[in-house]
Formats: sequence, C-alpha cells, structure tokens
Amino acid sequence: MNLEPGIYYMDGGGFAFSGQGDLNAQGVMIFNSPKLSSDTVSITGTGSIVMSPPTSGIYKGLTLFQARHSSNSMSVSGGGYMDITGTFYTANGTLQVGGGGASRVGSQYISRFLEVGGGGGMLIDYSKEEAIPRRVLHLVE
Repeated sequence: MNLEPGIYYMDGGGFAFSGQGDLNAQGVMIFNSPKLSSDTVSITGTGSIVMSPPTSGIYKGLTLFQARHSSNSMSVSGGGYMDITGTFYTANGTLQVGGGGASRVGSQYISRFLEVGGGGGMLIDYSKEEAIPRRVLHLVE
C-alpha cells in the first residue's frame, strides 16, 4: 500500500494495516478522530513498513496523531523491516510499540500510558528534524 504525502483524517473507523504486504507512507500524517472505542490505530505486519511525517507546515514532525479527547489505544509493531520516524501522539490513550527485528519505531512518543515490547532490537531515534518542534513561549510587555 502506498500513501501519497498529505494528511489522512480518519473520522471514525480508525486506521489499520496488517499482513505481509508493504506500507510506504512518506510525508504522511494520520489523524485519528474516533467515534467508538474500537476506532483505533493499529499498524502491524511482517512486510516492510516505511513511514515519515510531513517536513513542513503546522503538522511538521507528526506521523500519528489521535484526538486529544480520546482514550483509545494506538499500536505500532512489526515483524519485518520497519522504519518509522516522527512523533506518535495519543495524549489521553495508551501507546503500544514493539519490534520484531532491528527496527526504528518513531522519534518521539507523547501518550498517557506507554507499553514497549517485542522480540528484537528497537530504536527510538530522536531527531529534531523528525519530531514535532519544541515551542517556546515568552511574555511580552
């Protein structure tokens, strides 16, 4: 499955990818706005999974974003080649990440609860260019 660069807004239903196929989603942000507790984000598979966030604009650095009000889970794991960069954001939910081999799984995690597992090496590769920018606020008089 190839996703063209851009923002994919899931208005209920969630987003799921699994199986032996490949997922190529470079320059992509997936925004999950769940209506039900079953509307989750689940990215698993034994094929190649390559994802990267937008490199400019207001969503720069965000690969997976779940609506702030949602307590739904978000799961990212794989048994094949996995190279995912960017920020995973589920401020009120549980983020489950894992790898089955030498995998790069995200650059930054923002979640209420975090579960990490897997049967192989996993790299969380923080990079300022591949994570959401830090915002510094100043008081001006």
